[in-house]
Amino acid sequence: MQNKKIMQKLLITALLFMLGLWVWNEFFRAIPHLQEKGVLKNFKVEPVKHISETYIVHDQRFVKPKRRVLHQASPVVGSFNDLAYLSNIDVLLLTQPLPAMQAILEFDEAKRCYQVEGQISEVDRNFINTHVQHFSLIAATEKIADQIRRLKPGQKITLSGDLVTVHSGTTGQEFTVGTGSKYRGDCQLLRVTQIQHH
Repeated sequence: MQNKKIMQKLLITALLFMLGLWVWNEFFRAIPHLQEKGVLKNFKVEPVKHISETYIVHDQRFVKPKRRVLHQASPVVGSFNDLAYLSNIDVLLLTQPLPAMQAILEFDEAKRCYQVEGQISEVDRNFINTHVQHFSLIAATEKIADQIRRLKPGQKITLSGDLVTVHSGTTGQEFTVGTGSKYRGDCQLLRVTQIQHH
């Protein structure tokens, strides 16, 4: 009887902890944006090409800086030597609904790109090459950061903004995504200026 009560308390504690993590993930995860002084000071973001396209959100992933610091997504803390202080969310987008495939589209967090796991047919490869896009998102404003935080798989959205190059504001070091990935051409940095839901 005593063991049953202890197990119930442990289960309730675990459920409350999971609820707390979900609430934090939904509402409080810091997404940097270009109106923050620390971001403006430490990163130089230059537009390359304007885009405005409609996509289906396939998946999203929050990315932590490689350095371990107290507030991993906050540009107020740390030395700004990691792209995640500017762009800490990656999205995998489709221009057409994903067909049934044996292969699975996954994130490669280290390369800030996607990868394909499993057997892939020629038809599937053609679909991926034509209809899959991976963006590391940069929020232009706090409002856009909040909209980015709430993106969910299955949503149909129009993203407007600019493909950009990013350099350190102090050292000039270039930050890139997709380095070392065979899908590097589909993995780009996007400064988002508008998100429209359909």
